[in-house]
Amino acid sequence: MKIQNSKFKIQNFRESAGFTLVESLVAISIVLVSVVGPLTIISKTLSFARFARDEITAFYLTQDAAEFVRNTRDNSIIAGEDWLADLSACVGGVCAVDPTAGIIFSCGVSCDPLKLSSSGVYGYTNGNNTIFTREITIDETSGNREATIDVTLRWRQGLAERNFTIREYIFNWQ
Repeated sequence: MKIQNSKFKIQNFRESAGFTLVESLVAISIVLVSVVGPLTIISKTLSFARFARDEITAFYLTQDAAEFVRNTRDNSIIAGEDWLADLSACVGGVCAVDPTAGIIFSCGVSCDPLKLSSSGVYGYTNGNNTIFTREITIDETSGNREATIDVTLRWRQGLAERNFTIREYIFNWQ
């Protein structure tokens, strides 16, 4: 019996069989770094965007209150009343204003949170509570001539308490 050479070659599978454990761990580490890095950047970007949105909202809500106080002063003068008559709840104390309802009221120690209505308007009369609390103080600096308006908006973002304050001066132009 004669043995013929076969066209088939027998390979040693031990030399070419798959990845080793170390190669697998290195590959998984590279994939994790390439996925976790961008996700961290996206998370930080969203956090900064939320902070910017809240700060812009705070700016406009403080301006809204200051403009309402200025308008109330003007209406008092036009009506022939004392220029701070309708703002007495704010003079020397803490008050809140609701420009949509046209009301000014004393807060006592602290004001309630602003509400956001279904139409997207901030106020105190209807809607759901927001994270924003607005407080106004008016101090008469020069007897019957000048007053300082301080409008402070506070809100909580995560674990941090944020606030935004503007100070404006109004005058008795009568």
